[in-house]
Amino acid sequence: MKKLSTVATAASIAVLTSCGGGDNSSLTVTELPAAAIESPVAVQIRVIDADTVDVDGTRYRLFGIDAPEASQTCRAWGRNWDCGAAATEALMSRASGMSCNGSETDRYGRVVGVCSSGGEDLNAWLVTNGWALAYRQYAEDYVSEEEQARSNRRGIHRGAFIEPWSWRRGERLTGEDTFAAIASGALDVEALADRMLRGDLDNLYGQWRDDSVFVIVDDSVAVSFGGSPGTTPTALGGAVWRGVLVGVDTRTRDRIEGDAVIDIDDFARPDVDIAFTGLEDTHGRSRTELRWEDIPVAKGTFQMQDAHGAIEGRFYGSDHQEVGGIFDRDQLIGAFGASR
Repeated sequence: MKKLSTVATAASIAVLTSCGGGDNSSLTVTELPAAAIESPVAVQIRVIDADTVDVDGTRYRLFGIDAPEASQTCRAWGRNWDCGAAATEALMSRASGMSCNGSETDRYGRVVGVCSSGGEDLNAWLVTNGWALAYRQYAEDYVSEEEQARSNRRGIHRGAFIEPWSWRRGERLTGEDTFAAIASGALDVEALADRMLRGDLDNLYGQWRDDSVFVIVDDSVAVSFGGSPGTTPTALGGAVWRGVLVGVDTRTRDRIEGDAVIDIDDFARPDVDIAFTGLEDTHGRSRTELRWEDIPVAKGTFQMQDAHGAIEGRFYGSDHQEVGGIFDRDQLIGAFGASR
C-alpha cells in the first residue's frame, strides 16, 4: 500500500446567515490557516448554525441539543443581543478538525450525530457553555451540562431568552430595550456589554446580577449598567438594598472589596443614604468606611459630588429590585451593586 504523504491543507469554515440552509442562503467563508495533516484531501466544514454543520458534504444535526437560531436575539442587562450569531461563532471557534458520527436521519434528511474536535464532545461543550440547550424532547444526555451553564450564567443564561423550539414557532421576547450605562472615563460601554455577553470576561472584576452589572475594567475604569425603568421607586415606607462593592486603590492598584447598603427611609421623600463598610484590600488591610447621606433621586438616578469625590447610581429592574453605580473618593475608584 502506498504511504500517504503529509500535505498542507486548509479547512474551509462557513456560516449561513439565514435559517434553513437552502440554496439561496448567503454564505460567508473564513479560511483557517493551513495545517499539516495526514490526508491528501482537505476536509470541508461548514457551520450552518450552532447545532447544524456540513462535514465533507454530509449535513449533521447535533444530537440531543437545540441552539439559538442564527438570527435569534436574547436579552440581558436591559439590552438585546445577537445570541444566535454568538452561538454560531462559538461553534466556529471549535470547528478546526471537527468530525461527526451518526447513523439515523431526521425528517429533513440530516444525519443526527455527535461532533467532536480534538477528542472533545462539541455537543456537550455547547451546552456547558450556554450556547445550546438540552433537547429534552428527544434526549436527556446533556441535562446536567445545561444545569451547570444555568448555574454559572453562561451564554444565553446571562439573561432572558426564548427556547429555540419556541422561537421557531414564532414566540418572541416582549418589552423594550432599556439599556442604560454609567461609565467613568472614556469607555465604549456598548462594546464592553457585547464582550461580556459573548463570554469575554478578561480583565473584568465585579459581579453580574439579574438586571445589572458592576465591574472594574483593566483595574482602571469603573462601570455600572443594566436595564433601568427610568423611574424612582414608589411605595409606602422605605426600603434597603444590600450588596457589595469592588474597587481599586489608584495609588497601589490593590483591589478592594466590601459591603454596600443603599437605604431610602421614606419613598415620599426619596433621598438615598449609602454606606460602604468592611472594606479590605487583597492583603487583608482594612480601609476607612465611606458614607453619603441625603442624595436626591430623580427619574431613577442619583448623584452627588463634593471636594472629596463623587458618586452616581441608578435603579435597575422593572420593580427597582436592584441598584448599582460608581464612585471616586479618597484615592479609590469603584463600582457597587445591591438587591432589595
